[in-house]
Amino acid sequence: MEGRLLATAAHVRALVEAHTSGDDARFRAALGELIDQAGRKGDRAREVEELRRLLDVRRAAVRPPAPPRPAPPSSVAQPRGELARVLTVALPSVGLADLALSSDVMARLHRVLTEQRHAETLRERGFQPLRKLLLTGQPGTGKSMTAEVLATELGLPLFTVRLETIADLTAQDAVARLSLVFDLIAQSRGVCLFDDVDVLLGAEGQPGSTRPGDVLRAFAGFLEADESVSVLVVTTHRPQLLDRPVLRRFDTVVDYPLPSTGVVQEVVLRRLRGLDLRAVDWPRVASTASGLSHEQVSAAAALAAKQSILDGAPQVETAALLAALRERRQMLKMAP
Repeated sequence: MEGRLLATAAHVRALVEAHTSGDDARFRAALGELIDQAGRKGDRAREVEELRRLLDVRRAAVRPPAPPRPAPPSSVAQPRGELARVLTVALPSVGLADLALSSDVMARLHRVLTEQRHAETLRERGFQPLRKLLLTGQPGTGKSMTAEVLATELGLPLFTVRLETIADLTAQDAVARLSLVFDLIAQSRGVCLFDDVDVLLGAEGQPGSTRPGDVLRAFAGFLEADESVSVLVVTTHRPQLLDRPVLRRFDTVVDYPLPSTGVVQEVVLRRLRGLDLRAVDWPRVASTASGLSHEQVSAAAALAAKQSILDGAPQVETAALLAALRERRQMLKMAP
């Protein structure tokens, strides 16, 4: 087998599904991961580099239009009274074309969207579409943005619950606010984001703390009892703190890894769309970005672009991107 460029069944499946669905972004992400894996395994260097160059050309040249979406409501009513303290409503415009995630995560999101778009067909046959999602992963890996994308693609409003505000209330008031939120979900279809559910465990993240534990158990109860047609998105970066009774309330759990080499390039290309990136040494950029989240890579890309513009450079140079990435890494070291 030595000297051959091999693809796993998972890679082939991802490539075929992306091609047949016309999802060029997902196809490029899957191909990028295959190339990265081949490079790590020491497969034929010339073939790997030829594929990498082909992928770079494809990424630079192809920007397919977003697929048709349902028309979102022209406006949404903002919550009032006690609900206004813990909930906001918005009409996001971020679509799938703005996401740069691994092929596995994108495949899971496509599955959710497909089931939601054919929800009535599934219900007529006795099945429920995926709609209670737990997204896990480090901060900045795209979990919250995913809720915006789901809302945009489904033409639904996005309800964002301020869990940090609920966590600061007394147990009785916190449960009362959560009850109001789930009442709204039952009455108005939308995508509801419960961002960073870890805050319900308290500042130290100890489930033994009575009040936070009570609130989390109440939340899990509301989640299990919910029979609405809304899509519920819960995020956490510490899933190990959630016990099985909480986890079993979800239809699916999706883990968001830090960006791979191919995804790093996609993040930069999306953030700097329209700028000249032909001079960028992508392997060096990806190596320097290792360990950074999608959000941090995107912020570094913006910083490098601004520096290039102010310097009057015709292109975004590799050196500017590397310097910006190192600056973001230094900021992380300074964080508590």
